Amino acid sequence: MNHRLGRKAAAGILCLGLVCQNAGLIPASAASSSVTINEVCSKNTTIAAPDGNFYDWVELYNSGNSAVDLSGWGLSDKATKPFKFKIPNGTKIAAKSYLVIYCDSTAGETNTSIAPFGMSGSGETLTLSDANGNAADTLTFGSIASDTSYGQYPDGSGNFFDLTCTPGRTNVAPQGSAAVATPAFSLESGYYEAGKTVSIQVPSGTTVYYTTDGTVPTTSSQKYTSPFTLNDVSNNTNKLSAERNISTYSYNPPSSPVDKANIIRAVAVDSQGRVSDVITRTYFVGKTNSGYYKDMKVVSLVTDPDNLFNYDTGIYVLGKHYAEDNSTGGNQGGNQGGFPGGMPGWGGGIGGGFSFKQPWEMEANYTQSGKEWERPATMTVFDKGKKVIDQDVGIRIKGGASRHNAQKSFNIYARLDYGAPEMTYDFFDGTSVKAKNGKTIKSYTTISLRDGGNDNNNAIFRDSLNQSLVADRDCAHQAMSECIVFIDGEFWGIYQICEKLNDAYISDHYGVKKSDVAMVKEGELEEGSDSDLQDWNNLVQGAANGSLSYAQICEKIDIQSFMDYFASQIYWSNQDWPKRNIASWRSNTIDSSNPYADGKWRMIFFDTEYGQGLYGSQNTSANYDNFSRLAQDQSDVSKMFNALLKNDQFAKDFARTMMDLANYNFEPNRVAEKAKYYSDNFSQQAADTFKRFGSNNNAQSYQNQWNTIVNFYRQRFDPAERSLRQAAKLSAEPSTLTVQNSSNSGEIQLNTLKLGAISSWSGKYHKDYDLTLTVAPKEGVSFDHWEISGAQLTSGSKNSGTIKVKLTSSNATVKAVYSGQGGGQTVKTNYPTNIKVNYNSQYHQIQFLWDKVEGADKYGIAVYLAGKWRVQTSSITTNSYITPKNLTPGMTYKVAIAARVNGQWNTTDPIKNAVTVTVK
Repeated sequence: MNHRLGRKAAAGILCLGLVCQNAGLIPASAASSSVTINEVCSKNTTIAAPDGNFYDWVELYNSGNSAVDLSGWGLSDKATKPFKFKIPNGTKIAAKSYLVIYCDSTAGETNTSIAPFGMSGSGETLTLSDANGNAADTLTFGSIASDTSYGQYPDGSGNFFDLTCTPGRTNVAPQGSAAVATPAFSLESGYYEAGKTVSIQVPSGTTVYYTTDGTVPTTSSQKYTSPFTLNDVSNNTNKLSAERNISTYSYNPPSSPVDKANIIRAVAVDSQGRVSDVITRTYFVGKTNSGYYKDMKVVSLVTDPDNLFNYDTGIYVLGKHYAEDNSTGGNQGGNQGGFPGGMPGWGGGIGGGFSFKQPWEMEANYTQSGKEWERPATMTVFDKGKKVIDQDVGIRIKGGASRHNAQKSFNIYARLDYGAPEMTYDFFDGTSVKAKNGKTIKSYTTISLRDGGNDNNNAIFRDSLNQSLVADRDCAHQAMSECIVFIDGEFWGIYQICEKLNDAYISDHYGVKKSDVAMVKEGELEEGSDSDLQDWNNLVQGAANGSLSYAQICEKIDIQSFMDYFASQIYWSNQDWPKRNIASWRSNTIDSSNPYADGKWRMIFFDTEYGQGLYGSQNTSANYDNFSRLAQDQSDVSKMFNALLKNDQFAKDFARTMMDLANYNFEPNRVAEKAKYYSDNFSQQAADTFKRFGSNNNAQSYQNQWNTIVNFYRQRFDPAERSLRQAAKLSAEPSTLTVQNSSNSGEIQLNTLKLGAISSWSGKYHKDYDLTLTVAPKEGVSFDHWEISGAQLTSGSKNSGTIKVKLTSSNATVKAVYSGQGGGQTVKTNYPTNIKVNYNSQYHQIQFLWDKVEGADKYGIAVYLAGKWRVQTSSITTNSYITPKNLTPGMTYKVAIAARVNGQWNTTDPIKNAVTVTVK
């Protein structure tokens, strides 16, 4: 495995400790610099700085033949802040010489020669930037042992090893396996035609050994002597796919060969027996170099098979933990032999009795969790045939009952110990974004490869669909994508790529520091402290038993998030909730500049697929009454929800929220369009996955599942509304509200729904609660008033941009009426300001004085006539007297100055600083 990355584009921090100067000084820039980060020590207890203290340190080396001026250069551990430490003016580094920079977060606050931070003991990335902020060099390193450095040998060579510390001096030769250079392949991982050859460059003084089955090469492996010829290996005998003991359910491995990729792993071994890091390559040839393998994301995971299938330590098998859970230690597999100890789920009881467990309740190696059940692997990701990620990672099995599926889900971990702290790639095609600014998130410390959970062997992507439908709601949700997975070169089926919900997720999406994130999942603390868990429990229990008022509850939880969450889960008819698959988060530190760091709990969507007609059961059907189920559920959150429904304000607000979702987010045609993406694009991949894992399902089965989902949403509205009406004690069936709008003139928001630039939209709501409408006119347009029929105005006026109405008839209409030019164009508006008006009665002229507008070439008098601003005089270039035309003496008019910028008059309403003038 590669445990160090060397250089890559990232940031770093340095601290000045020693200045070297020399004649023959040359100007320094990132493009031409001979200065590199040569050596780092992140745990220093033996080498004192000039002030006698022991700080982390970084060494720079100038490999050039002339001195370099580093004045104003920066060193940082944050890419967006390249000058966290700025190298002082006059700092020069001589040819073939060194510059040592000490780093300490405390000492650096007062000593400007020390970088104001310390390096992470687990590793990080450092960046050296020139005075213009251009990266001259970067170095990523992992965990380094105390009083050991990570550096180049020879100096400036670009070859990095674990070294003996030599700050300010020539680096000494590395010892042990770190001293061995890695083999170099002539072909990168990718897609190739059969017959292509691959050669390996053997480092001087070494022998290269390789494997093709995923095992880690040793000196007992095949010795490399000549290039490989790549061939289609799909018809080769199955190896990993032939494993049988991987599920408590009945499972038969595939009887025919599965599709395969070529896997080559190589190491170099020197004359002293020292071994290099492992280099891994994945090559798709023949069948796997065609079809959907080149049209979508493909993830190749390569790991020693023992990491997965070893009886004692393998994370994918029944293994010893299954044997121990069966008191007689019966044989593994679906047909155990022996009774009852050999039957899955039977175990000895006290006094010779027996107890029974369901298959999904059994212990197995694959049900174990924690870092000790993480295994190293190389992950290579391809997108439409192009390699986008190639790095070493850690893998674990994930999930609840789905761990017992033959096709299992994985969590993938990037760690500095594996070589890189993040996976840098947009796995989710722009759908994973920051809540504050909508920017795409492109770096992840963890991701998940999910088998569909309860939807495995069905539609697979129910959860993907559901979460995409509520991506605009006030809850955390997971961005998802689709991929094919290969393990040690063997086809492992179609998977969901998912964001992993943890402190990094919250930090990335909501701008909360990871150290401030609290997360509770299924009643257990995931992130944060015991006090956070206690706070959540106090909230839930206080809401359930009535000891907290509704106002107090709303101070502790984002109540809209809670309503969005429960309304969605109820509508989905999710049966694997809320006793399971429920989570919430908050920031335990208040930050007034961040609306999400207000200390309130917010809800998290995940694993939503156990509904929408799954398994064809009544309790997942469109007709099922989930309010009644929740009323009988004894989980604390169900009790909280049931208690809140007795509060009149919550009941009305919740009803309005659920109708928003039903009318818009879950509107059948909208759902059908999103469902079409999955049904049209992945039926063959699903069929191949079903076959791979022994299912009788096929492409038609997959299509039938998506028909079931679409029909669920088409049939769900009326039963869900009836259940809501009864639970919230609403007075009557809903009425129809139609919102009309000029799509070129403005955008509409209704309650929680951003309807946007609609022409007409209809939905159903009850007469029991207010509905809020807000209009946002486009530039060049003025909102004038609302036309309302079949509804009563309860807040605001007909001219208000925001109003509240309550429906009074079975059919109501609210129309937004505008004035102005419209047309949907966005015009950059520049308004003259500081307008002063004088009237000359002798000449019937109005004198306007104003501050000029940047970029304006002309000004004109604009008068508000017949609902529009009309430019009357357009040749003005400076302050002057103007005689308005077509104005009646004695009448009062709204008059202002218009500016023409880039040929466009700013005749929008309101024109700022408009004045009222009476013509005499």
